[in-house]
Amino acid sequence: MKRFGTASAGVLVALSLAAQTVSTGDKMHGRLRAIGEKLKCQCTPCSYTVGSCNMLNCHFRDEVNAQIRPMLTAGLDETAILAKMREKYGLVVLAAPPAEGFNLLGYLMPFLALAVGLLVVRQVILRWRRPRPTPAPVSPAIDRFRDQMEKELADLE
Repeated sequence: MKRFGTASAGVLVALSLAAQTVSTGDKMHGRLRAIGEKLKCQCTPCSYTVGSCNMLNCHFRDEVNAQIRPMLTAGLDETAILAKMREKYGLVVLAAPPAEGFNLLGYLMPFLALAVGLLVVRQVILRWRRPRPTPAPVSPAIDRFRDQMEKELADLE
């Protein structure tokens, strides 16, 4: 019975050490993937991010991950790593462009279009609800001519 207790304790210690190693690797992989989700993959038929590119042997994903891993182990934070990637590849590598300069218009335009659309709808509804002007009363001179036309039409028949 004592042997069984010692062996099970040894197995538990080994499992806990393996779990710590896996969790540390998972932590690094998680940070690598989180940074990769903010970078657009540049391989030809791809429309994914570096973190989610599923192309077999993707040259760009592998290259970027190989560059990011040493930066993570050196202790650089996410913003510094993204800044280095931006320096190397330009703005096209960012999955979401920064909200500055002309790019700011892209972030604001949907809200501006919504506001203008709501104003147009408001104006249309107000115009529909406005009462229609009443027609001008018919003058008595027109009634006299109408009576004369009706008599002439009756004579033709």
